Amino acid sequence: MNDLLDKFNEYKSIVNYRWSYLLGNGQQLEFKLKQTDFPHLIGLHKLIDIPIIRQFNDVNNRTISAKFLISKIKKESLLTESAIKNSIYYPSISDRYQNFNKDNLLTVSYTDAVINFDASLIGSTLSSDYILFEHRNSGYNHLCIAMSSNGTRYAESFFHNPKDLYISGQQVVKIKKVEIYDAKGSLYIEDIL
Repeated sequence: MNDLLDKFNEYKSIVNYRWSYLLGNGQQLEFKLKQTDFPHLIGLHKLIDIPIIRQFNDVNNRTISAKFLISKIKKESLLTESAIKNSIYYPSISDRYQNFNKDNLLTVSYTDAVINFDASLIGSTLSSDYILFEHRNSGYNHLCIAMSSNGTRYAESFFHNPKDLYISGQQVVKIKKVEIYDAKGSLYIEDIL
């Protein structure tokens, strides 16, 4: 069994879906999940003792891209469940890895959002200004949304944290309405909360 490949295939089923939120303060938040976001969302970039990941993280070496990593996951070559779990850094992503699935990505859409996230309050390197979160499994699932240099929003990170570190002291608003459109533009989910 290769849970990493299963997680990728499940994620791929919602790639290019457009997520649209109306927040309690009237702000609108929209983004799409991209296939190339998968390695970072699941935390593979933190497993720096795996040579292909070290190359992926090297900004001076652009030969290893997210697409290349995904091709290795699909072929079950170099990036497999056992390679991930044998990394000495796996414990740092184990909660994220175990909680990363389609259901958790979808249900994080139905609760609250941190707006204007201030990373300096906790010494974080996140670029996100929005964090969608949900209390789940003795902790919190977080989906962090940032603005790209071209002005579009993207999913920067997904993680599970046992504490409310990324929420406490931040500005939190309720999500009033959720609309998720599939890759063809058809309404997949709509909910007024």
